Amino acid sequence: MLPVTEKMALSEGAVTAPPASCNRGAVGFGAREFGFLCCQHTALCFSLGRREGGAAPCISCSRREGGWGRQASAVSLLQVVGLTLLAGGVYSAKNGTAAVARFIEARLWKPSLVSEKSRITVLEALQHPFQVSRRLLRRPQDVLEGVVLHPSLEAQVRNMAIATRNTQKNHGLYRNVLMYGPPGTGKTLVAKNLALNLGMDYAIMTGEDLALRGREGVTAMHELFDWANTSRRGFLLFMDDAEAFLRKPATEEMSNYYLRVAQNAFLNHTRQRSNKFMLVLASRDPKQLHRDIHDRIDVMFYFDLPGPEERERLLRMYLDKYVLMPATEGKQRLKLAQFDYGRKCEEIAELTEHMSGREIAQLVQSWQDTAYASDDGVLTEAMLDARVEDFVQQHQQTNALAEEGGAWASG
Repeated sequence: MLPVTEKMALSEGAVTAPPASCNRGAVGFGAREFGFLCCQHTALCFSLGRREGGAAPCISCSRREGGWGRQASAVSLLQVVGLTLLAGGVYSAKNGTAAVARFIEARLWKPSLVSEKSRITVLEALQHPFQVSRRLLRRPQDVLEGVVLHPSLEAQVRNMAIATRNTQKNHGLYRNVLMYGPPGTGKTLVAKNLALNLGMDYAIMTGEDLALRGREGVTAMHELFDWANTSRRGFLLFMDDAEAFLRKPATEEMSNYYLRVAQNAFLNHTRQRSNKFMLVLASRDPKQLHRDIHDRIDVMFYFDLPGPEERERLLRMYLDKYVLMPATEGKQRLKLAQFDYGRKCEEIAELTEHMSGREIAQLVQSWQDTAYASDDGVLTEAMLDARVEDFVQQHQQTNALAEEGGAWASG
């Protein structure tokens, strides 16, 4: 409280300087008491001014009030700036750490959706240096190596490889491709050969695997495309059985909420053509694909079952790979009896109608297994005929079961 003499002086309106108590408070009191007394003095000056018709408070109080206001404004500004810088630092550190983590993860591991890849990670290079060196030094692979297609389709595939190579050289946008047709007709092998022919990295995944991921599907999808975008050589992303994941929204499978969210994430990543990755989809029935997928496809190829000429070429190729070469090298317990191999391949090509290239490869591999199981390791013509008969019967039974299962599903 102020002394009585000071109150009387203030009531007479003669005070133009702060009372002595304020001055003494600066010396005799602590900062807290001094501030309290000065605040009382300022409040009293304002109350007297209002009582006497709006007179201004004393000069010292006006100066003090202005100084305190400027100090408060400066303190508030510094606090705002400090909090802003702190928030910006936390946000930058968080995003920077996440970016570094994604960069390291892309080079140390592969995404969980990928079943097969050509890209070499740091861990693989450290664990298998000689194998990695051979992979890096191997020659570019022909786009049709180990593949037998109809001549017209072979020409289309070669033209696609040439166009993609020119796109790669000119840093253009890759075209997205849809390969459709019966299973076992060479779609996956052509996609792998295309990537190896162009020197691109490739990754293979299945639509069914992604469809079964549930709530993890969205995160796995983002990881996959983040991984693909870090490739410096160009990236070919191949999805087999695409209709298992990219179905039309009206189908029963698309009632799953997480599946729809993952599908939307995929569509968002592929809404525009990219100069980082090339999308190749494989489907048995493209009619089941989402309508937005068709908007993203630039080229379509139909892979049909091999005809008589293609089946004969396949039989000769696999006979040389699985029987003749091991028999001539002498490193394995395998010999081949004397008979006309060319004529036998022509006969078997007629008997294996409606078989896929994969089934023909399995047939020839069974010849090798039969020779290994024999007493002397010699593969005879009679053994070939017996295995062909078994495979033809097995193929017919498989088709009958498939047709019966389709009838049950439609009924």
